[in-house]
Amino acid sequence: MIHEKIFQLKSGREAKVIVKALYLHDNPQFNTEYEILIKEPKEKYFRTPIGVNHPQYWKMKRSSASQARMLLMEYSGVSQRQVNQALSEFNRIINYHPAQIGLHYESELL
Repeated sequence: MIHEKIFQLKSGREAKVIVKALYLHDNPQFNTEYEILIKEPKEKYFRTPIGVNHPQYWKMKRSSASQARMLLMEYSGVSQRQVNQALSEFNRIINYHPAQIGLHYESELL
């Protein structure tokens, strides 16, 4: 399952947090991961905050996964609170019974 949340940042750019659940084969539990993409006001598509041409790219590649994630958050402008908000929305949605998901969003639209 994938959940996307877009945040409008003070700098004018948009940041998209993509939360993914990967189900483990032998276990009913799932592993949650997230990705951060950004879009400047004049850009058409979202992109990674640190690309190959970014000065911190190689520093990010040499660091551990958690340190790389922190660098991405820092350079994207997304706060830990915003990432936690996207993760909690995802967890709330994933805990709904499949029949209730449509009913929940239908009541929000009315």
